[in-house]
Formats: sequence, structure tokens, C-alpha cells
Amino acid sequence: MKKLSVILATIFISASTAFAATFHSNDSDERPITFEQLPAEAQNFIKSYFSPADISHAIIDKGILFDDYSVMFTNGDKLEFDDDGKWIEVQCRKSAVPQAIVPKQIVDYVKQYYPTATINEIKRDRNEWEVKLSGGLEFKFNSSFRLVEFDD
Repeated sequence: MKKLSVILATIFISASTAFAATFHSNDSDERPITFEQLPAEAQNFIKSYFSPADISHAIIDKGILFDDYSVMFTNGDKLEFDDDGKWIEVQCRKSAVPQAIVPKQIVDYVKQYYPTATINEIKRDRNEWEVKLSGGLEFKFNSSFRLVEFDD
């Protein structure tokens, strides 16, 4: 009986290790891609607000369920897109993010309380928006654009 338990435990551990190794190797598969390989919505976003000619490199991160895309520019700006090509995050190192992508409520808040600051980073998900100002202040807004957190 003890021998059977050891054999079963060995089989279980071997199978678990093999599964974990397979799962981990497929968990994140990053590779470079061209501008043309980005989803159409991401290409249109870049053409509207940035210059495709200034792209340093683009990367697809193939996940188990969804792919993510990162685009780096020669000036250090960075964009991230979801599987459908919708922007998730925009980071501008030396300039403001395009005001047209920032919800009016956030623009109004920043203008009212920090009139000389610019929004250099913006990130969104289903439940919140995060912004970082030129002075280093960071804010989080909920989906109703109510301020829920700030960090100086």
C-alpha cells in the first residue's frame, strides 16, 4: 500500500510539474511585430494622435485568452492596447497626452485644481481611470469620474 501511495504521488507531482511548465510557457509569449500587424483600431489611434514613422518597436504579448500590444516611440512615449486594439494606457514622457482621449470630466478637474499641469499618463480599465500629471501627482477616478484616490 505504501509503495502504491509513493507511485501515485510521483505520478501526480510529475503531471503537475509538466502542466505548470506548459501553462507557464504559454502564459506570456512576447514577440516583435510591425505596425501593420497591430489591430486596425490601434493603427487608427496611432495615425490620429502620433506618428507611425516615430515608432521604435511594437510587441505583441500573446496570452492564454487575450493578446496585448505595446508600442514604443523613439522619444520614449509608450502605448498599450488590448486584444481589439482599444488603448489601455498612454504614457508621454515630455508632452501631454492627446487631450481628445481624456474624458472631459478629468480634463475639467485638472484645469480647475492644477491649471498649469499637463496630463502625461492616462490608463483606463472597466472600473477606473488613472492619470499622472507633469508634477508627479497621480489620481484615480471611478467609472463615474469621481476622484477616489490621489498620490503626491
